[in-house]
Amino acid sequence: MTSIEFLAILAFIIHARETLEHARFKETSFTRKRGMTFTDALAFMLDMQKTSLKTRLDDFYEKGKEGDPITPQAFSSLRMNFDHSPFQTMVSQAVAGEYSGQYELPLFHGYHLFGIDGSYLQLPREDALRQEFGTRGRGNTCPEAGISVLFDVLHDWAVNPILVNADMNERVECEKHIDFLRLNPCNIAGKSILLLDRGYPSADLLKKLQDPQLSTVKFVARCNSQFLSEINHAPLGDSEVLLKNGVSVRIIKFVLPSGTIETLATNLFDLPEDLFPELYALRWGVETAYFKLKEELCVEKFSGKTPNSIRQDFWASMVLLNAVAVFQHEADRAVLDRQMGKSLKHEYRARTSGLIITLRNRFILAALCGNPTFGLQQMNNVIMTMAREVSPSRSGRSYPRNFKPAFAANHNLKSHL
Repeated sequence: MTSIEFLAILAFIIHARETLEHARFKETSFTRKRGMTFTDALAFMLDMQKTSLKTRLDDFYEKGKEGDPITPQAFSSLRMNFDHSPFQTMVSQAVAGEYSGQYELPLFHGYHLFGIDGSYLQLPREDALRQEFGTRGRGNTCPEAGISVLFDVLHDWAVNPILVNADMNERVECEKHIDFLRLNPCNIAGKSILLLDRGYPSADLLKKLQDPQLSTVKFVARCNSQFLSEINHAPLGDSEVLLKNGVSVRIIKFVLPSGTIETLATNLFDLPEDLFPELYALRWGVETAYFKLKEELCVEKFSGKTPNSIRQDFWASMVLLNAVAVFQHEADRAVLDRQMGKSLKHEYRARTSGLIITLRNRFILAALCGNPTFGLQQMNNVIMTMAREVSPSRSGRSYPRNFKPAFAANHNLKSHL
């Protein structure tokens, strides 16, 4: 969908009476005039800014809201009157529209490619968050939340995000993602390939993916060297094995440049063997999604310290992650248009970090100004601004993983690298 269509979905949900009625905890909430209305609060929480709450409030009022800014304390009190459901609805409705079949989305030999991965969010050190989400880390005292995302690695969309406790079981969340695909009315499951890292495969999961009574979901799963003996003993190259639970899987084994043997299990029997290294390598897109979410959208810089505010901020960040994807695609098309006919060594795309900075400055003004003509003009200006800052796209590059414990501890990257 276009950026205008995406923003129209957000605006409709923000202004819908049903949104307020479903989200507020009490029927009396937001029934009298306030310094900030419910719709203003939702718009404000989508501003992408990660500065202090006071600076954000001052900037929000300066950009288009009349009156004096409310205090950070007043906003913290106001947000306690409603839950995270408006932002969760924005994600689900945007995803439903994007995968409804009316848009031409990128495919791999006719399939959507979805990576699944889990990670953890460091939370403010508050007792209420320890009790609500649990703890991890040294001494088991740091409050953290688990997240799992079904991510379209070709399209950069977070299709099914899940926020859970610190004791997350990634296989359990994976099964929820599979159920999400199967329940989609557009039959995404039959047109999808799941890319699973080595922590996910189990005999039960492989059986569930191929349940004849449900929609079969295609998968490519990396297997570790201590997985099932039937798979471990499979020869190099392309073979088929029958597991003890009666499930037949195709095994692709090949030698990586490092000299180690990569083992992939799949139920894709019609794709050529030589496509699988390229296919599984595309799973890296879900890793870059977590980098974007944590390092560029700064999801862990929470604007509140209660369980409710954590959920609000998380789901608002997921809305913004998909918004960045929409704007990225439009900016990339603008880059291609500008470079048409030029002889270039590499393909170029809009630089994501610069794109996010541009959106932080102008997203709310353009998206929720209430004037469609002005909004369209602002969107075009945003797209052209983003298209001027580009970076080369170099395929086939690889980088060694240099683990830096101090850096990882500070940035919470060690848990998913």
